[in-house]
Amino acid sequence: MAKKYDPALKEALLSRERADMLDTHRVMSLLPLMPYQQVADVGCGPGYFTIPLAKFAFDGMVYALDIHRQMLDAVREAADRVRLSNVETVLSRERKVTLDKQSVDGAMVAFLLSDTSMPAKVLKDVHGALRTGGWLAIIEWSQPDQEGGPPAATHFSEEASRELATKAGFSVTGRHDVSQLNYMLVFRA
Repeated sequence: MAKKYDPALKEALLSRERADMLDTHRVMSLLPLMPYQQVADVGCGPGYFTIPLAKFAFDGMVYALDIHRQMLDAVREAADRVRLSNVETVLSRERKVTLDKQSVDGAMVAFLLSDTSMPAKVLKDVHGALRTGGWLAIIEWSQPDQEGGPPAATHFSEEASRELATKAGFSVTGRHDVSQLNYMLVFRA
């Protein structure tokens, strides 16, 4: 059974320690992100990647999706604090990614595969929401049982993530170590 992140612990996702470990600017530099794109941050949490995505896609739009209203409230507060008008929060459901078909150019799925009971469904829904040639970035933990990461039972190895995304219709275009603890795979639809 996948663990669900407790929204009451959202500050840990925005901590200085996390920022020191996982540099969002480095992650953004490795994405095929263009300033005019419409992008989804699926399972956005309190906006750790949403805000940098919105800064990079300054002529586009970022849809922040999460199943927890508290997380979306935190995203809205963060976007307002830095005066970003290109962030829209979307209350999603665990069993369905609530995006229209072919409505976005890219999608970030960070630390979600190991946190949901339906990872294959999530990736299939994201594939359907992407325009032809759209990109997907998956970030997960390199090893199970790392501090802050998932237990071995729900860990998604790089190979498992690649296989699941390929079955959903994606083609891998890149692989990066984005920290000592995390990998990122980039795909095209």
